[in-house]
Amino acid sequence: MIEAKTIREGFPWVPPEQRTSRFSGPMPPRKPELRRPALWLHRCGDELYLVNALDEPLDEVSVGGERSQTLDDDVLAQSAPVMTYHDVAPGAAVKVDQYDGFYDLDYLIVLKLIVRSPSLGELYCHTAGKGGIEETVLLWVNGDVGKGVF
Repeated sequence: MIEAKTIREGFPWVPPEQRTSRFSGPMPPRKPELRRPALWLHRCGDELYLVNALDEPLDEVSVGGERSQTLDDDVLAQSAPVMTYHDVAPGAAVKVDQYDGFYDLDYLIVLKLIVRSPSLGELYCHTAGKGGIEETVLLWVNGDVGKGVF
């Protein structure tokens, strides 16, 4: 069971071209990212957070998910219980999932979110990743949907 956790200061957004590589050097040259995220997922260790980068609070964030694993010709599926946060402040981050660095490596993990806010209305989105979900922009301020988000 995932424990509810809120970080009031959230995490700062750093465009990909300004980050350092995992080898401690500068990132390779790339086209600068001019868009700003509205909602994005940030992984901090084994915990995954939804960051509210909007200028308004989110009325409600509901989180659910599924994990599935193939075992020869069989499929093992598990569903996570739904967790709900209310009044998520601008700039705050809420914990939406937690991973085990060893046991979750073989699972396909699907994260399902329902976000309600005055400007967005009711937004349904889901994304998936093998072994866990890394940093992902769910929605850009200009209304574009992030890569790998449905």
